Amino acid sequence: MLTEWLIEYNFKRPHESLKYQTPFDFFFQNKKCYLCTLPVQGTILMENKNLSSEIDKIWEDNKEEFESKLSNWLDALSYGNKFLHSAKKEFHCWGPLKAYVSTTKAKSSSRAVFSLRFFGQEIAHLIVKDKEVFIKIKGNEIKNDKGFDLSLPDGIYSWKGKEGQLVRKHFKELSFATQGIPNMIKQEHRIESKFISEMCKGSGKFGLNSLRIQPVLIANKFPLQIPLPISASTGLPKPGRGHIDILARHKLKNNKTNLSVWELKKPNTYKKVASQAYIYSITLLKVLRHSKRASEWFKLFGFKSRIPDSLVIEAVVAVSRNQEEKFNKELRSLKETSPLQIGDDSIRLVAAYYKEKSDSITLEKDPFLE
Repeated sequence: MLTEWLIEYNFKRPHESLKYQTPFDFFFQNKKCYLCTLPVQGTILMENKNLSSEIDKIWEDNKEEFESKLSNWLDALSYGNKFLHSAKKEFHCWGPLKAYVSTTKAKSSSRAVFSLRFFGQEIAHLIVKDKEVFIKIKGNEIKNDKGFDLSLPDGIYSWKGKEGQLVRKHFKELSFATQGIPNMIKQEHRIESKFISEMCKGSGKFGLNSLRIQPVLIANKFPLQIPLPISASTGLPKPGRGHIDILARHKLKNNKTNLSVWELKKPNTYKKVASQAYIYSITLLKVLRHSKRASEWFKLFGFKSRIPDSLVIEAVVAVSRNQEEKFNKELRSLKETSPLQIGDDSIRLVAAYYKEKSDSITLEKDPFLE
């Protein structure tokens, strides 16, 4: 009975004095709790842990499993990379629709399967087989609940036929009607899609002339979220599938190129994004320094040379300007507990303050300039 009461009191019951939040929710937003009957010191200690050391321990405890996962993902993406080079010639995507690849769809002996997305949200699959392109609609009722309102039953249709034309027309009109900012359940999908589009521009990326950056693409065309065996979704490292929002190559003035890990949040939100960017950057270093097929991963990321003796991984937090104070506070905390220098390698943690427009994303300034 006592346990049930504690759960109800701390995790379920809103309190007027806490602005109608539960003590648990209030604590995580304010780092203090006046009503909470559970001790909070353990949570505070977790937040003050050395994240790099935690990742070291997780990696060591799961080394064989991680190696197997990384190898399977690499096989799928490497095989898909070769096949998708030929498949990409068979169709074109019309904005705002884009084709993505994933580790689960990239590998096939007879066909290429793409995730077709509207501002980053999957709406169908594109299948390329024997130089024919098909669109596969599945779970349409669920997608309609998200506001897409596509009047096309589930099934497989020709991408070049009337059904494919209907899909392209429908989403083009939907983009126009919402002025390029459709209301989506996960707004980060829309932000991510626009960031990728900006990075793919030839010049003037993000409204800047100085930034030379390209997203890592499969077959030099298709975006994907790079999978990692450690998740950072809570702001703490845990074994499990994680993914980098955008992995990019950033060319410096001296013509050296850094890998750039971008973690994005929708406008006016934060949620421990600096810790997430840090965790994924350290985990990426683990892949490149300790996995058996590190050189193959480096090649997949678009590099032709061997892995340098010293790497700089850029951990980029992309948020709106009104989140600056939260970023600076979390950055100070990370610097106190978690190293930015890992042997000869280093993590460079910076913020990119953005504004979303109907057809673009702009940055206030180049985040890599001091």
